[in-house]
Amino acid sequence: MQIIDTQQLSLVTGKAQRTIQLWQQQGKLPQPLPVKNRTIWTLDTIRDWLIVHMPDADLTALEGV
Repeated sequence: MQIIDTQQLSLVTGKAQRTIQLWQQQGKLPQPLPVKNRTIWTLDTIRDWLIVHMPDADLTALEGV
């Protein structure tokens, strides 16, 4: 299972890491995995979210994650 954290998601979306954290707090992102002291998602979950919510996002940037 591949995972992605807020820093990686920030790079993929071109948004500030603080924006990613704010979106997560506001419930705009999928529910993260329950890992102590980290906010992470499965790569598949984020890929699906990007396709729906950010269709212009460069999904090829996920290949290096």
